[in-house]
Amino acid sequence: MNVLLIDDETEICFLLRNMLRREGIDCDVAYSMAEGREQLRSGHYSAVFLDIHLPDGLGYLMIPEIRERQPEVHVIAISAVDNERENAKGQGADLFISKPFDKGSILGGLRSLGLTA
Repeated sequence: MNVLLIDDETEICFLLRNMLRREGIDCDVAYSMAEGREQLRSGHYSAVFLDIHLPDGLGYLMIPEIRERQPEVHVIAISAVDNERENAKGQGADLFISKPFDKGSILGGLRSLGLTA
């Protein structure tokens, strides 16, 4: 499985990428919506972890574009702002995970989407 992480916080990217790699999941990282778009053009993903507040816009506004490029991908919105849950779900996010997250919430979220055993 290959996932894309779009988040501007380098610490979050480092932690999540390492957590996923320990589970045998490949993870590409983008630090902005623009970088995320480039990654989506060049790679195929099972899931996209998408931060809501990015330097170049609101991540949830990218969800329809992600779905257009890769209709089968699962979009997991992540944010420290819990009231963004409805906005993300309204744009089509499959799941919303609040920051700070832990290994259980990440792996449990992937499991709930049928992406891990």
